[in-house]
Amino acid sequence: MLVALRQSKSYPLVLLVLTGSTLGLAPPFAKLATASGIPAAAFAFWQNLIGGIALLLLAIMTGARPPLSLRHLRFYMISGLITLALPSVMVFLAVAQIGAGLPSIVYAFPAMLTYIIALGLRMEQFAWMRATGILFGLIGILMILAPRSGPINAEVLPWMLLAFIAPVSLAVGNIYRTRAWPKDAAPLALAAGTLLGAAFWLLIACAAFGMLYLPSTAAPADWTLIAAGLFACLSFIPYFELQRVAGPVYLSQIGYVMSATSLAIGTFVFGERYGLLVWLAAAVIVAGIVLVNRRQVRQTA
Repeated sequence: MLVALRQSKSYPLVLLVLTGSTLGLAPPFAKLATASGIPAAAFAFWQNLIGGIALLLLAIMTGARPPLSLRHLRFYMISGLITLALPSVMVFLAVAQIGAGLPSIVYAFPAMLTYIIALGLRMEQFAWMRATGILFGLIGILMILAPRSGPINAEVLPWMLLAFIAPVSLAVGNIYRTRAWPKDAAPLALAAGTLLGAAFWLLIACAAFGMLYLPSTAAPADWTLIAAGLFACLSFIPYFELQRVAGPVYLSQIGYVMSATSLAIGTFVFGERYGLLVWLAAAVIVAGIVLVNRRQVRQTA
């Protein structure tokens, strides 16, 4: 069955939904942890460390042990820095100054930035259907986030510019992983190395900003660290497989799926109610993903 799925034209779409939905399940744990006094950067460190160790054990058990040559270690460290550690720290710093609303908008832009960079490097040929699909996703996320974020004034502008390092870093990470992808390493091994590389950089950030945190059996909220780490493990299994089979631009849509997942969690888990604009935005996001997926199917057919 798995072999048949891998040969299916819908395989990239399945991986996209799996990756985006599992990543979209992680923010509730972050909310619970930070509300209990765990620093955000420390939460990110433990999430990546636990997820990386889980992936490492899984890679070893399945015969996909991560190579440890200098070239591979460089990939793990750079990928971990620009894919996870740097975006997290930039957004955390901005959130601490101006709240969560405005900085969250930056996650709408990695797909468009990835596409622009890929076009500039001639990794992609311009296609109206793909460009329109990515634009639809961007518009959909902005329809959801912008009304909740408030105005951008001169006081918050420097922090917003700092937060915008995150989508640039994510887009560069999408491109870097494809360009520097070690051909002699399995996606599972690269995923484990990337999460552990991110944990290394986040540990440095926690030490620099005084956010070191040691879990304790006496702290009830510490279970969220384990849960978030396991979700990181689950999400990065399809994440790197998706990068391998579909490339950086298709992968970059995971933010759109994450937004749709967050809406579903808010509705069915937390009992939140959204207006017509939000559901219209979700429909626009889905339409965008369908357009990009049609382009992907034609490209791989």
